[in-house]
Amino acid sequence: MNVNKRDQLKLPKRVNPKIKLSASAEIYLPTFHFLNNEYLHALRHEKGIIRDDDIEFLHQYRVALRRCRTLISLLKALFEPRPKAMLNNELKTMMQKTNLLRDLDVFLFKMDEYFVCLDHSHHQGLIRFIDELQDGRQKAFKELKKWLKTENYEQQCTLIQGLLAEMESNQTEKGHINSREFGHLVIWRHFQGTLSLCNQLDSNSTDNAIHRLRIRSKKLRYLLEYFAPILPPKVRKKQIKSLKQLQDELGEFNDSSVQIQFFEHYLLGKKTSTHRYKAVTQLKEITQRHHIESKQQVITKIALFTQPDNVESYNIYSPKK
Repeated sequence: MNVNKRDQLKLPKRVNPKIKLSASAEIYLPTFHFLNNEYLHALRHEKGIIRDDDIEFLHQYRVALRRCRTLISLLKALFEPRPKAMLNNELKTMMQKTNLLRDLDVFLFKMDEYFVCLDHSHHQGLIRFIDELQDGRQKAFKELKKWLKTENYEQQCTLIQGLLAEMESNQTEKGHINSREFGHLVIWRHFQGTLSLCNQLDSNSTDNAIHRLRIRSKKLRYLLEYFAPILPPKVRKKQIKSLKQLQDELGEFNDSSVQIQFFEHYLLGKKTSTHRYKAVTQLKEITQRHHIESKQQVITKIALFTQPDNVESYNIYSPKK
């Protein structure tokens, strides 16, 4: 990773869409402007990714692409099926190309924590494990950098912009619904789904069941943030705060689950007598204990999220109000 700080690029600033949401305006136009704006914001991070100045360039590139994919999924009624499916597939491909490098960045970011939590006798093995991760990261970085400079990538970007333009000029009938009515309806629907998942979970629930809640709650938060300009500020801020507390614990739980899987995969076929094997085995054991504790924290946060005052605050979005 480049450690020369003198000429580091700065992270791109977000540019506001030309057309913003307003309560009485039709929903389709500001939505397409948001999608196009978010996609262009992702592309502004390419130079920083290629120069490898800061891992945040890749992270924000992925965040912007994920926002596009999530909004397309959440507001699917606004889009014709064919261009929607094509666009989602192209964005998914772009995300997948960056998965390995991002995973390795996250693991290497935690390396100081690894040294703190491991017995000193395992530090030698940990150093060798981290060296392997860094070698893997360098290889993954070179592959991603090479792909970002290809003609195929350039053509893919052009295709995505063409699909966005096609979707903007061919909106569905529901695109003519006013933003407040459409926003309230979709928020209410996703809140009901989130609440239903919360009520199904307890300390015996599987990791996959908890993961589904993580995805669902993330989508609900995206909706509250996207429709923020037309929602009551006080209520919306409290709802997002409550969701964030739940999401933070769900994120911790998911991170430890991913780490355990990574450690288990790494240990396959390795000699049990090596320093690396022993170091990673202890890391896995520590992570498993944290995973169990994190699960209990998730259940606690679910209980807070489902308290009557928070649940009742969403009644403002109900079509029956």
